[in-house]
Amino acid sequence: MIGDTLTVTYDGSGGTAVVTSKINQDGYSSEYLKKDTDSETRVRIRHSKEKARGSTPELERHNVEFTQTVYPTEEVPGGRIRQAYLVIRCEASDDMTAVVDLAEALTYWASDTNLGKIVGWES
Repeated sequence: MIGDTLTVTYDGSGGTAVVTSKINQDGYSSEYLKKDTDSETRVRIRHSKEKARGSTPELERHNVEFTQTVYPTEEVPGGRIRQAYLVIRCEASDDMTAVVDLAEALTYWASDTNLGKIVGWES
């Protein structure tokens, strides 16, 4: 189990740490939430299985989603929603160490430099 709280740190390790609390757990998913006066941070963790199709075997799907909702203000009357998520798909019989290594490779590659380029429409 990941735990009853989950910390989301904005702006790297020296930034603002938001501690979210588990508000729901059912089946193979959990949801965490922290509401502040001007925004909320929500984290969802979900696990599912995709059925086998043709020559593709059944796949496990693991999803982590961070959502930041900024409440409406005079400057931003409609508020704002920001979202980032990660999906890991693999066969149940795969080498989990190799799957974790691949996911780590993605997160290391997605450094501040590359994320800025991606958000800046570079490819």
